[in-house]
Amino acid sequence: MKNIIKTIAIATFVATGIVATSCEDMMTVDTGDKAYRNAQDTLYSYLGIMRAMQDIAERQVILGEIRGDLVTSTDYTTDTLYAISNFDYESSENLQDRSENPGSCSMLQVCDYYNVINNCNFYLHYADTNAVKSNVKYMLPEYAQVNAIRAWAYLQLVKNYKKVPYITKPIKNLNVIKDFDFKNENNLVDKGNLVDRLLEDGLEKCIDTPYPQYDGKWNNGFTDISVSSLMIPVRVVLGDLYLLRGASTSDYEKAAQYYHDFLKKEEIPMYQQFCYAYNTHGNIHSGIVNGWGGWAQNYSSANEVVTLIPSSSNAGLGKMLTRVANIYGYDTSSSQTSSTTETTDANGDATTEKDANGNDVYEASGYISLTKTYKRQYAPSNAYQDIANKQTYVYYEGTGDNLAFKYIENCDARYENSIEDLKYEGDAYPLCCKAAKGAAFFYSIPIYRKSLIWLRLAEAINRAGYPEFAFAILKDGLNQYNLPKIVDRHPEVYDEGGLLVFYNKTDDTYLFKDVETGTYYEKDEEGGLVEVSPSATSIKNYTVMRETVENDSIAYATYGAMYYVRDKETIEKFNAFLDFTDDIWNETYGIHAKGAGYLKLYDGGKLTVWVSGDYENLTSIAGLYDTEYYEYYKLLEAQGLDANSTIDDRINAVENLIVDELALETAFEGNRFTDLVRIAEHKNASGYNGTEWLATKIANRGTKAATSTTEAVDGYNPDIYNKLTKNKDKAWYFSLPQ
Repeated sequence: MKNIIKTIAIATFVATGIVATSCEDMMTVDTGDKAYRNAQDTLYSYLGIMRAMQDIAERQVILGEIRGDLVTSTDYTTDTLYAISNFDYESSENLQDRSENPGSCSMLQVCDYYNVINNCNFYLHYADTNAVKSNVKYMLPEYAQVNAIRAWAYLQLVKNYKKVPYITKPIKNLNVIKDFDFKNENNLVDKGNLVDRLLEDGLEKCIDTPYPQYDGKWNNGFTDISVSSLMIPVRVVLGDLYLLRGASTSDYEKAAQYYHDFLKKEEIPMYQQFCYAYNTHGNIHSGIVNGWGGWAQNYSSANEVVTLIPSSSNAGLGKMLTRVANIYGYDTSSSQTSSTTETTDANGDATTEKDANGNDVYEASGYISLTKTYKRQYAPSNAYQDIANKQTYVYYEGTGDNLAFKYIENCDARYENSIEDLKYEGDAYPLCCKAAKGAAFFYSIPIYRKSLIWLRLAEAINRAGYPEFAFAILKDGLNQYNLPKIVDRHPEVYDEGGLLVFYNKTDDTYLFKDVETGTYYEKDEEGGLVEVSPSATSIKNYTVMRETVENDSIAYATYGAMYYVRDKETIEKFNAFLDFTDDIWNETYGIHAKGAGYLKLYDGGKLTVWVSGDYENLTSIAGLYDTEYYEYYKLLEAQGLDANSTIDDRINAVENLIVDELALETAFEGNRFTDLVRIAEHKNASGYNGTEWLATKIANRGTKAATSTTEAVDGYNPDIYNKLTKNKDKAWYFSLPQ
């Protein structure tokens, strides 16, 4: 283990020598008066930290996916990566000597994580947070961000290595190593104590600190990158830390609260434009480009990316992050150009920018070109295709009163936008195209994006004991017009003839429904029933009548029912991470709609769908729930549950749905294996044998069920199953150098 620290020390001495040149070359930033350009300038240290982050960005994606169930190796996979993806850590000739030579496998150089941490430690130790300019402690925003980066780096270490040394002092020389007690458990962190140690070291104090407000953009030689997109939100990191630990319901509630508060503070609903999907000439499309390109090259406030690590466009400008694209089947090459910068002087004459020696200043630029190749090292797995095949795509055909539901089985639009085919000698080679597509290289690796945070919120809310709320995030979205029940509802009221009674408080009118036939009635002046055909707009004004509400209850009205919160504890929770009554959530829709079409939309009192390139208001369809396929109780029944199932059974079943949604939404982005490990541990803690669940899922990478057009494939791998069940600590986590 001391070898880790020796390498850190060497890396640190090297990094401090280059940080003011290489990082400045890679990223140009106009800081205005926010920083001072001298030897102690902390901005250069901050850019150095971001440069160090580039060294771990690609391995996060590669190690996170090749050990999961969504990709599979090919005949062109290198021996080292093949060994990792098949959990042959100890037997592989390329990996077995890591104790003597920790650099023998570049993918497992843990020192790169500690280089990030040590750079953060230097910054946090030397930054003067009391420095004041214009009555503002201007260093605090950067200081908070460095704290967040260090926390994120430790989080990745624990997810990949389970238990690691926790070091907060800057490593300047080997004396720090000599004094470090590696056998002392207090000097190590794992998922159980990491969040507590980080809180002790001030992470939560940074929670409301604003991001550093640098002027301008950071340029990678090809495109300008918004500074804000390189910031890590402290609340999201804290949510991840509590979700990873998952030691109690309290942990899940805290995780849910941090995710909820971040989304609310940043006003991040799941916008309609991210959810629509439509049918054009028989082809299915998703309403958002489901690749890094559409997110990483558009920095508007409504964009999907929250945090990313940028790639340079040429090795002369900084680190190029091309390895993910390479293993997924895209050969890359770079080019570089340079030009002088001309400005106009006071006389209106053009002049070329000069350096201190009077030489012309050249501005470098470049780009990365792609060539698709069938010699990809990893391809989409049969298991990934199987998850997509289990979905049913919903869309609408026609216009106005002739608008009707249409269903396409075995389809999710996100699959179509995450995979592209390469034809070679008559055969099709599917390529994972999240990091590159066609002729476009995507110059970043996202760490956080909005949909991922929503799905982690769903995971936390579900484990906190509210599976209906979690499912609502998947299906219809949570807002004041769509609140699931929190506790059992009061019984519905039926009239003497057995008709369900609806009440409109606004105009004090009643509506009656024959539940079996779906027919609606009103009463005339004599009390007789008159059949009516209410529109969707008028139906939403009515609420199902319920039996008398107790005085200490709180009622929340929705489209078709009234739900109640009865006890103070539940009310307090509702007012915290379950509160979606604020207007900012009104445009929040279900994440599953991004791949399976519209489910239920609400927009200013009108129900709308996407038709022929524009929105159409619905007046003839009373409800837009996809009750045919993606419906709560039907999906639970498909997992063997019935009306008598326990809350733990429902939580486990909804968690399985979230796992599938994570696959559909975040495939190939680097989260899969650590997501599966985290959720497997949660299942183990609740008595659902998560170890077997995880092992079976990964052992079935090559398996898919039959559809109406394809035959079943049995690709079960018992060897992988045995490795993942018999010694999970060695299989689930990498070993640190001794």
